[in-house]
Amino acid sequence: MARLAISLRYKLLTAFLTGTGFVIVLALLGLQTLQQANERTRQLIRDQQQIAAYNRIYQSAGDALVFAMASISEAPGRMGLPLAQALNEANDLTVIVARYARQVDRQNLPRDPRLAALQRTAERLPPAASALAQARQSGGTAGVAELVERQFTPITLSIQRDAYTIAKDIEARMNLRAQETAQASVRARALVIGASVAAILLSLLAGYAISSSVLWPVKQIGKAVSSAASGNFRARASVPNRDEFGGLARNVNSMSRELGALYDEVNAQKEELQSWNSQLERKVAQQIAELERTNRLRRFLPEPVAQMIVEAGSGSTLLNSLRRTVTVLFADLRGFTAFASAVAPEQVIAALNAFHRAAGPLIEQAGGTLERFLGDGLLVLFSAPLPCDDPAGRALTLAQQMQAAFPAAVQPFQTGNSRIGLGIGIATGEATLGQIGFEGRLDYAAIGAAPNLAARLCEQAQSGQILLCEATALAIGAGLQKAGRFELKGIPGPAMAYEPV
Repeated sequence: MARLAISLRYKLLTAFLTGTGFVIVLALLGLQTLQQANERTRQLIRDQQQIAAYNRIYQSAGDALVFAMASISEAPGRMGLPLAQALNEANDLTVIVARYARQVDRQNLPRDPRLAALQRTAERLPPAASALAQARQSGGTAGVAELVERQFTPITLSIQRDAYTIAKDIEARMNLRAQETAQASVRARALVIGASVAAILLSLLAGYAISSSVLWPVKQIGKAVSSAASGNFRARASVPNRDEFGGLARNVNSMSRELGALYDEVNAQKEELQSWNSQLERKVAQQIAELERTNRLRRFLPEPVAQMIVEAGSGSTLLNSLRRTVTVLFADLRGFTAFASAVAPEQVIAALNAFHRAAGPLIEQAGGTLERFLGDGLLVLFSAPLPCDDPAGRALTLAQQMQAAFPAAVQPFQTGNSRIGLGIGIATGEATLGQIGFEGRLDYAAIGAAPNLAARLCEQAQSGQILLCEATALAIGAGLQKAGRFELKGIPGPAMAYEPV
């Protein structure tokens, strides 16, 4: 330039025009960077919105499954709050997925093929929830549990799996775009700086003006974008320009604010989800403990009594220790020792199970409390833990029904000389009632003269015979005859026994 035969004015003008050309090129590059940054910003915002939508779908499916699982333990024949909540969550989930699909179509966004599959899966959830409601209203928890396991759970887990997978894919894509944005920002900054330095070399004054009006805004915007890319969404680009660079700075600042808000929302949702998970774990643990307690009570109490104790809660006094007049039925198999020695072990267990299957429903029907199984026998209480009317009559009726049902129940196992029979003893008197055992394994038991007398009478009863003590016979009044006096072990003096006519 110095060797050219032109005036300094023209050189300066040439330098100025050259610098102006660099400024024009720099402005064009800045506009391109602005467009790319704006597009990436909009895409990042859309990605965050999509992730939030799929997280909401995931959470709603989880809530529906939780309420469906909770509905298993509800009383049969009615639809309680958990099942109603499960039905509402299923309907809401279908609406959420459909609304999101319409939003994707309305915004002309690329539609993931998995979204259609997710929508079809979500549309299967309300019918499954309705089937649960019908099963609950028709009675029985077995059908509800089976529907939850075979239909409701696979559908909700499929929805959660698809929503989680799509959200993770979008998150990975968003992270990649963020990295590309940071790299593009670095490249743009390097390019602008290089152009500015070239302009300064050609024209110091023009270069200074260009560096003052271009480099500073670009640096500020680059720092803000880099901070946003590294996760610091509170950084802002301080650019006083009223030109394109000012608009770019405002867009970058807006991007940082929106990304920060979305980031905070995601963290809040994450903390809320963790809180819900903790609450769910506690609730499930409480329900499991309640179910275990109910199952333990149902082992030896009639269904209505067990349910009454469960509903009364831990403060119930129904199983507290006390002394009360009760009627005790003691049943024992005759010839069982020889039978057990003569047949295969599988046949022994099968015969015992057949006897218990026949006796169990009869005990519940009579309102008796199965105090315990005694291998080849059993002990049933009447008027414990709750008093009942006519305990002696109930015990006799149960004994007669058991004797009537016993032959048919064990007929398949009666072979040759290896035959078994059933003897029953019934006694009425005072007994000490209460729970015995240790923490985690408690049984309800009766201790005293009445259980001992019933056991001794049972020992004297022949196969098919029912022996009653004198107190039981007096309580019944009619339809009995004397069976004789017996010397009973541990019982002072001969004891008069009675049997049905």
